[in-house]
Amino acid sequence: MNKTFYAKMLLSFSMLIMANASYAVTTVGTVLGADFVNGQTVYSQTFTDGTTATFTGSSPFQTKTQDSITGVGISGGRTNGEIDIGETLTGTFSKEVIVTSLNLALLFDGPEYGDVKEVAKMLVSFADGGSASYYLTATGVHSAAWTGEGSVLSLGSGAVDGGTGAWQINNPFGFRSVDSIVFTAVKGYPKSSCPSCDNQSDYTFMSMVVTPVPEGHTSAMMLAGLLMIGGLTARRMRS
Repeated sequence: MNKTFYAKMLLSFSMLIMANASYAVTTVGTVLGADFVNGQTVYSQTFTDGTTATFTGSSPFQTKTQDSITGVGISGGRTNGEIDIGETLTGTFSKEVIVTSLNLALLFDGPEYGDVKEVAKMLVSFADGGSASYYLTATGVHSAAWTGEGSVLSLGSGAVDGGTGAWQINNPFGFRSVDSIVFTAVKGYPKSSCPSCDNQSDYTFMSMVVTPVPEGHTSAMMLAGLLMIGGLTARRMRS
């Protein structure tokens, strides 16, 4: 086989890889908490590639706006319009996705409203069959601790009275494909003066950006092409 053949083959598979990379970047879906309908318990949205995201509340939805940021929580409970301990917001996807960013709001670090260091919990089911729990804890006006991958960015005025208490987690679960996420709250970290004051965690779901994972046969084609190129290259080197 001559150099022209190798060049054409490399070009063909490079175009295939680039096409799929473009698919992953451009076919992105965004779910906004502000779009949830008050009083309903199910919100569904279909992205351009056909992937459907469905969010279900343990009780009816209730949106809440503070300092120009709107999120959604659960009606009733200790804090109306936020996700409290014992309440859940469950997001499921018809196809596996990669979560590229996740935004939560009204998660405060303690002094505000007499709360403790509030903790949001996410129970994630992955497409590979595994699952894991992740925690976001507000630790300061513009700081928060995240137990997953990626980075946390404070949004707006931060954790102050009347503020946003908003956080953006970029690439929160790495590049693992996700099937579903359950949002809830867990006990926070109380002051030493009141060890029992630990049940005040609550927050709202602002938004989520996801990238649908390419179909299995497309990924297989990419892998087969790369293996073929590697094999032919090795064969040429031996000859």
